[in-house]
Amino acid sequence: MMSTNLTLLERKISNNLNCLYFVNHPVYRIQKDHQLVLAPEYGLAGNVTAIICDAQQRYHISFMARKEIVLTEKKVAKVTNNQLGQNTAQFLATLGYQLPTVQPLDDLTRPTAPTLLPSLDDLTEFPTDYTIIDCEFGALFQRSDTAKGVNWHIIESPGLRASIFQLSAIGFSHHTQTAPFFNRYFDNPNFLPDKKLAGLTETGLTTTAYEAQGAPLTILKAFIRQVLQPQLPLVFWDQTQDMKHIRLLLTHYYHQLTATEQQIISRPVKIFDAQAYTNILINRGNHKTGSHDLPLNGLAALFNISNPHQHNAIWDVQTTELVMIKFAELTHQAPVITSIPQAITLPNNVVSAEARTEHVRTPSPTSQRASYAQVHQLRECGKTYREIAAATGFSISGVNYILKKARSIVTRSESV
Repeated sequence: MMSTNLTLLERKISNNLNCLYFVNHPVYRIQKDHQLVLAPEYGLAGNVTAIICDAQQRYHISFMARKEIVLTEKKVAKVTNNQLGQNTAQFLATLGYQLPTVQPLDDLTRPTAPTLLPSLDDLTEFPTDYTIIDCEFGALFQRSDTAKGVNWHIIESPGLRASIFQLSAIGFSHHTQTAPFFNRYFDNPNFLPDKKLAGLTETGLTTTAYEAQGAPLTILKAFIRQVLQPQLPLVFWDQTQDMKHIRLLLTHYYHQLTATEQQIISRPVKIFDAQAYTNILINRGNHKTGSHDLPLNGLAALFNISNPHQHNAIWDVQTTELVMIKFAELTHQAPVITSIPQAITLPNNVVSAEARTEHVRTPSPTSQRASYAQVHQLRECGKTYREIAAATGFSISGVNYILKKARSIVTRSESV
């Protein structure tokens, strides 16, 4: 899928002020005098990380701390790139926007950090060589010690309510496992104690060894070297939260990385979102397109795949791979096209069971004349319907018909 990276987008909003999305900046509202003010509804979204126009002329806007939004062309008032490399103040002034006067000019003209792991073209076909990644998260708390005990209060900072607890990745080539095999647990003092206990249980390490392997900077350096450096496409079941928090951590520790590591995480990456791919498959036969957001392990169950350790990142990576194998099988099968529904027409030589029953129930008077007489004779001798049926070969209902309904037919035929 061909795509274009953009710097700025102005969004049309009916009966309200337009929004301005500007890469590496928060979202602004555009006042009638073109003054920019922070958009309160995006207060927890963090900065815009990317603006991409895809081949269908849809605009994908990504944020540090919320799910991306997708706009059609009719909802966009203006898009542009900073092709001249102007600083923020000059670039916006050229377009007629006025920055908030309360924001220091030094912050506006200071070079911004590069967008980390920019995704230029999300893949719509499953790659042949790839690395599947999955994350598990933990809520962040602030600890306070009092005379009455220890209190934990959830952190409310935008984009920092949770962080990665487990980061896992497995490499594959044509659905055969390759390197890397990466499975690390973060030791974060802002996690509740049960997270640390869970990590200790999973790894089997001593507390000292667990804390050493769980240092965020140590994990990120290993992740860059083992997972990102090969530049393979990255596969996620749902990239939204995983990529957001991976980028947040890399941004936080960016200045503690080597120049080589900084260069690696600044390169564009190709991403295949498996959950989004399920939407493509489902929408192939739908008259309406939509986003279904199917859960990994729920969909796996439809394929008779059972994950005994759901929401454990390394196990979910393996489950994602098994589901992708099933998808590969489906996409190589010719679709079954529903035919026009029609009622079944039986051939003339096929007689239904009902018709056969009626035939026994209503024997022909011409072909069964002697048998009719025999039935009447046996009845006159005091035989029961069951005994008559056994003697003549008629069914009990046939005997009943001859005795009660066919008498006039028999009498009339005998008189002729």
